[in-house]
Amino acid sequence: MQQPYNSISAFFDCYGLSNARSILCKMIKTADSEISWKSTSPSHLLYFTEKMKELIKAAFSIVNSYDYKNEVILQKQENEHTWSLKEYQHYCSSHVRYTPWHFFPRYLSKKEFLDPYKALEKFTQYQSLAKWKHTLKELLHHALSSVSIHEFNEATGILHIYIHLHKLIEATHLIAIRSDAEQPKPNILKWKDRIQPESKHEVQQTSLNK
Repeated sequence: MQQPYNSISAFFDCYGLSNARSILCKMIKTADSEISWKSTSPSHLLYFTEKMKELIKAAFSIVNSYDYKNEVILQKQENEHTWSLKEYQHYCSSHVRYTPWHFFPRYLSKKEFLDPYKALEKFTQYQSLAKWKHTLKELLHHALSSVSIHEFNEATGILHIYIHLHKLIEATHLIAIRSDAEQPKPNILKWKDRIQPESKHEVQQTSLNK
């Protein structure tokens, strides 16, 4: 039953959370406009779409088989600690260039942060696997063309699609972080002990003291 978890890890080996959110956002906005994709090569967007399909299949596989891992779900009594934003290991990867701000979920509710499987359940209930694959195909097609997706289907529910796909990425990222025991932990001290000078005067004073 490790295959869906391997697919999730493979996705985040290719894309950091911030990068994946950015590509998805640009893809949907472009598909919903009369402007064709110009951010990167179309092949890059095609590859991203294929990796998203694998992520979606992994979500359905986990939910359908109820293959939930206990270590992924945070206990409610730990709320004060997890929401103090100091427990970085609950939501941060070990990417050196980023800070906790880049990893914190933007679209998950508090309950979904504590238990990301709840977000996967809502995702799989919203549309079937076949419909999600079709949705991605449509988004890709319209993102690469100058024809807005709304010209053909007014009932697409683009905002709901946007939110659910972002929830999928953020929930699977939390699952990857919490279930991968061999993943190196983020450099917490580097983030925790970083002190930003409060003013230009303070910077000059610090330099003089050295």
